[in-house]
Amino acid sequence: MKLNHRSRADRPSALRRGLGSAAVVALAVSLLTACGGGSSSSAGTSGEAPDEATLVLRNDVDTFDPMLTAAEQGAVQMYEALYDTLVRRNWKTGEYEPAMATKWEATATKIDFELKSGLKCSDGSDLKPTDIANSLKRLADPKTGSIYTGRFFGAGGVKEIVGDDAANTVSVEVNEPHSDLIDSMATAFIVCPKGLEDTEALATTPQGSGPYKVTSMKRGDTYELEAWGSPALEDPESVPAKLTYRVVTSDSTRANLVDTDGADIVSVVGRDSKRLEATVEPIQGNAFQSDSVVFNQRDGAPFADEKLRRVVAQALDAESYTKAASFDVGEAIDTLATPNMDCYVESNGDRKPKFDKDQAKADLEAAGYGAGGKELTVRLLGYDLQNSGPEYVADALREIGMKVEITNGTLAQAAGIVYGDQGEWDLLVFPMNAPAPHLYPAVTKMSSNLGEGGSYNFGRIKNAEFDKYAALAPASTGDERCENWSKAEAALLERADVVPMMWPIANYFSKDLTFETGYRTTDLRTIRVKG
Repeated sequence: MKLNHRSRADRPSALRRGLGSAAVVALAVSLLTACGGGSSSSAGTSGEAPDEATLVLRNDVDTFDPMLTAAEQGAVQMYEALYDTLVRRNWKTGEYEPAMATKWEATATKIDFELKSGLKCSDGSDLKPTDIANSLKRLADPKTGSIYTGRFFGAGGVKEIVGDDAANTVSVEVNEPHSDLIDSMATAFIVCPKGLEDTEALATTPQGSGPYKVTSMKRGDTYELEAWGSPALEDPESVPAKLTYRVVTSDSTRANLVDTDGADIVSVVGRDSKRLEATVEPIQGNAFQSDSVVFNQRDGAPFADEKLRRVVAQALDAESYTKAASFDVGEAIDTLATPNMDCYVESNGDRKPKFDKDQAKADLEAAGYGAGGKELTVRLLGYDLQNSGPEYVADALREIGMKVEITNGTLAQAAGIVYGDQGEWDLLVFPMNAPAPHLYPAVTKMSSNLGEGGSYNFGRIKNAEFDKYAALAPASTGDERCENWSKAEAALLERADVVPMMWPIANYFSKDLTFETGYRTTDLRTIRVKG
């Protein structure tokens, strides 16, 4: 599917109830049911799946435990193959469709799933409803330490998860209304019983419920997978029989694989994309949520002061950052929500402080820093996938009078510092992108509604207005839901708690195949040979 890269003039400026809105509206009448005969997200995909396909991962898999991953591209693409979910989200329509479940009914606090018969794990063992329930219970348990617990089940947490083997059903009930619960179930990967029995071994040995199993692996290099005929697939021939995943961290090296036919599906996020576009039309993978400057706002940290956060916001030009970080493959943006998300409101971008270097310098001096004032040294985190983006940020801040110390590394290293809870950083451009087309994932990062520590409000933002509307939005539906998310986003932008910079876009190239893709994940069920 070719996703059109719209200009600002093409975007809706009013409240946008986007992809997935039909499911949300259905919750308003307390009923959401999938037709029993529905298929997975490959519904409507025409043509034949290839016998084999080679895909390139932008980074290696950090862990085979989908509940404890940092969710970089390599990991989530691997989970797409090895683990299944109760439902899947159709990327064309935004609707939720059967996967392990055949149909379901939902209220604002509970979903009852009826499962397909004969489900199995990739090792051939039976996968019972109680097994699926146990996997979800581990994900819901705060003791597991998953960054997804609050995101998936809401601030109130889980009331009860029940698997009924005799009835072939699973029920998930939460304590507080959570309108995005069905979306959570589309990315809640099910771990098989052997993995739950030894979660330490699960980190290196997958125990999957998905359509593929690993036949050989060389960590950091190559993974060989084969389809095993999962009963969860409507048609076993709807996916390639064999997959090869190659780990290639260099953007230019990945681009060269397109020229040399070294891989069938390759994503490029930097300057080499322009060269490839001359001969191969890319399929765009657009992220949900923008890459945005976030701050350490702990007591005593410089950016606990809103005036200094606003100085940074005025010193940085989103267009210049996007060029430095993505060579214009991404798109400059002023909102946290991106145009492909539910409840996107373009006018919220007006609440972000405007780029004005002279004003930034003047405001810094007025705050007692810069020329003739106190020295301000800030610690900037950068990571490899940002190209020269961190250097642009550092130079821009130095130009107005700040001293900047840069720590560059991998995304995993930057995340380790941010989530490490020691506060040994001051700012970074954080990859806010999530698998969900709504703003609830931002709550885990920026609100204290779910607690603090680790992934929860790692910058210690204190924004009562955001917390208020971030609590109201999941409990509401339709236009009211979008109004609440709009106000929540506006509260962050007005206080410069978050400074949006870039809408991340990955261009995927293939000479012989078509497919649907997001920023991180290609839908394996839609890979087809070009006609």
